[in-house]
Amino acid sequence: MVQIDRTNTAIVGLDLYTVAERHQSTLIEAVIQEQIKSWIDNPYFVSASVHRSLDGVRVFTYSQWNPKFDYRSLPRPTVFSEFFPPDSLLLEVTASRSLSAEVEIAESDRMTHLAEFRMMPINQPEMVRRTSAELERAMSNSTGLLSATFHRSLDGTRMFNYGQWESKEAFEAILKQPGFNPEQPYWEGLARNEFHLYNVVHTQTTA
Repeated sequence: MVQIDRTNTAIVGLDLYTVAERHQSTLIEAVIQEQIKSWIDNPYFVSASVHRSLDGVRVFTYSQWNPKFDYRSLPRPTVFSEFFPPDSLLLEVTASRSLSAEVEIAESDRMTHLAEFRMMPINQPEMVRRTSAELERAMSNSTGLLSATFHRSLDGTRMFNYGQWESKEAFEAILKQPGFNPEQPYWEGLARNEFHLYNVVHTQTTA
């Protein structure tokens, strides 16, 4: 079982891939069979999960490493020369809320949204403050929201919200609420935002 670490004892590695729709399945297979298998025996490896976007042109891996280990220093399998290199970042959890005691990443029919916020490093502390406050409102007012976890990139330029939803319709409903509507967002003046929807297609732990 993969769980998001809300105590910050693990560092998060995020690999964001963009790929031609016809190659999405091939990339996912390469990530699982070539990359994640090469990670399993690493003493710093904790877990990894692979996500497939609904639009067919994105894939991302969410990996955990302990202690603060830069997984980007590991060699990449040669098969990855066939794809565009990923956007790879180191993250840490800054705030998390969920309906259950733990935030679990598992293969299921639930929807995962990954929202990316790009910003100047000077703005990241204020974004951290705002997102912590917004989590409470989101969880209290969004039927179908199972969990939401904000992460900050260690280079200061981004934040990510990893959210889990019962359905696509439940996610779309929150976009109509004040503060979450892209036309009047709580991040206005601090960051640029984009988001995409995914399904979890693979998980791996050391156990």
